[in-house]
Amino acid sequence: MPVFPSVEWFDTVKTAANDNPDFRGLGTNDTRLGVKVGDQIVQLDFYAFECANVAEITEDDLYDVDFYLDMEPDRWQSFIQHIQANGAADAQHTFNTLDLSEPGGIIKSHDPYRMNNFFRFHLTIQKFFDSAATVETTY
Repeated sequence: MPVFPSVEWFDTVKTAANDNPDFRGLGTNDTRLGVKVGDQIVQLDFYAFECANVAEITEDDLYDVDFYLDMEPDRWQSFIQHIQANGAADAQHTFNTLDLSEPGGIIKSHDPYRMNNFFRFHLTIQKFFDSAATVETTY
């Protein structure tokens, strides 16, 4: 059972998402995003209709991603557990809602133009994380 957060966990979610016709049906996505969970940072590369790559990166590498999602480990755990309990995020647990409810937001970027990719592809990114509903997880 993969541990969250880890490259193994994100690889397992990647496989679940790429196998999901609803994920692929949202259209193409061409973005590189970071996921910051405390001190652990993972990069997700989306290309065409799939998540193409998962890799562990450093804080400095966040300058190279389009944007990143930044929450403390307990917030991420609550987010993932909600998805697993309900099959998907509800309106109170989407990245948009979490960004608005958190002082300073959770969606961050070093380049405001590249940050627009979040708003272009947010449904695909949310559906990617909703695929965690099928992934048994250890924290």
